[in-house]
Amino acid sequence: MNRMNILQQNLFNLLTEFDDICKKYDITYFLAAGTALGAVRHHRFLPWDDDMDLYITRDNWNKLRNVLETEENVLPEGRSFVYHENTKYYRNPIPRYVNNETTTIYKTQSLAGKACGQHLELLILDPMPKDEEEQQEFIDLLRVYTEILSPFFVVCRNLSLEEWEEHYKLYQEYYERAEKEGDEKILQELSDKLQNYSLEESERYCMRWGNVIYTYNKEHLEESRIGLFEGREFPISKYAETMLRIAYGDSWMYVPEVEDQVVRSPITNLSMPFKEYTSRYLEKINREEVLKKYRILKHGNANMFYKRRKVDYLVAKINVNVESKEIVKNLNKNEEYLCSLLEEKDYESILVEFNDFCNLQLRRDVKKYNIFVPISKRNLKTLLLCFIEKGQYFDGNRYLKIYKDQGETLDDELIEIENLINICRELSIARYDKKDVGLVEELIEKYEESYSDLLDIYRAKIWVMENKAMNEADYKEIDELCGKALELYPFDGEIMAIQAKAKLDCGKKEEAMNLYNKAIYNTRNGIIWQKVEDEVGISRTDIERDLIEGLEDEN
Repeated sequence: MNRMNILQQNLFNLLTEFDDICKKYDITYFLAAGTALGAVRHHRFLPWDDDMDLYITRDNWNKLRNVLETEENVLPEGRSFVYHENTKYYRNPIPRYVNNETTTIYKTQSLAGKACGQHLELLILDPMPKDEEEQQEFIDLLRVYTEILSPFFVVCRNLSLEEWEEHYKLYQEYYERAEKEGDEKILQELSDKLQNYSLEESERYCMRWGNVIYTYNKEHLEESRIGLFEGREFPISKYAETMLRIAYGDSWMYVPEVEDQVVRSPITNLSMPFKEYTSRYLEKINREEVLKKYRILKHGNANMFYKRRKVDYLVAKINVNVESKEIVKNLNKNEEYLCSLLEEKDYESILVEFNDFCNLQLRRDVKKYNIFVPISKRNLKTLLLCFIEKGQYFDGNRYLKIYKDQGETLDDELIEIENLINICRELSIARYDKKDVGLVEELIEKYEESYSDLLDIYRAKIWVMENKAMNEADYKEIDELCGKALELYPFDGEIMAIQAKAKLDCGKKEEAMNLYNKAIYNTRNGIIWQKVEDEVGISRTDIERDLIEGLEDEN
């Protein structure tokens, strides 16, 4: 069933066009970011997705650029390729393949004009040096390059206060030179430095983007495999899951709640060429003057940024101290009760008790400055163990990391909890990233004796059994182990889905279908959602899409 909205259908058409061009000219690329996530997790667009990203290595981008600049009739009618070198006011390190017959205008690209149609974005990957000091210099220069390139906003605004001080010094040095020598000369100098490393002398690629620095092992971009996306095959990295873990963290396979799904809001008109819009304002302004004013304003913002951040940090810290008092007081008063809830495996009640703490700890300003809401060690341990036993080690790791970043020393119990988190992570990587049955079996043998009742051990054992199952007797054994696991963890949709398949293969269709329907509402694991859809056609992804569209209609 095709559930693409009009925006997604247009993007998909652009992707098929681009794929045809790359096949014709022997250019290698990979689906990237949310597009790769959609291909791996759902075989289609994420329900809320409104853009499309592709990875392309520097060599392949140079090859494509040469084709675009020397060959005739490369692009279909009504299409263009926009990048900084061919579009004076396009101040973005990411090239775009643009549908000129549509409109998608972001404020930061409105001055360019030519970049304002619906588009694909190409994330260029440059080889980076092997030496650690040289790697840091490379990253420092990349940040400055993107800061000088974009005059519209402070690019590296998410750096820590300490990192920002060093970044600003280097940025100021190059900004002053750019004032005297011109932006283009400085940008070219920086770009030449960033492209100064051959693939042979490198072990890693770095993505040409300043907001967040993503680096990948060279092998991640050397081999591709076929990824199914909206019914058509496209190239994804052989190591796509590993790259998703790098970009999105250990919970990459889980679908965020609707309120946490990231949606951008450009000016959009899919039936009108962007020139109908851009001509209305571009003809009335002096772009050189506007660009100059943007640069001055941005430099002023950058100059004040550290002082503002320092004030913001102090305000956030004061707010946490004030707002946490009652939260911490209540949690401290209930330490014994919370421990008893953990013993009873009443995880939902624990999370209700910790709800105010979690909301404050994960609030944007508190996360931004890595401030720890000062709960007791005993309560912290209870919360971390709750997440681990609930099968959400990655959430436990998030809170433990914030605690460790305060310079706190871990006691023996917290060291053991950290060890549990690492075990769960090892099992997750072996199952989801490497899909290596033998490795998972080795890890089970290594840890089962000490942690036999750990949910992630059960998940791993059942996963291995399903991958090796050959007959009805095997599925009966899976059914039995799933039943035992669900007695301990009756909420786990991941195990429910595997038990449903076992029951189906044992001829218990009605039981299986009931369990499948229950499974998709007891997990947000997108891999499990897709498993259920592939096996019996029940689409939790489509249910999610209906929910999103309903909320959009309400708004």
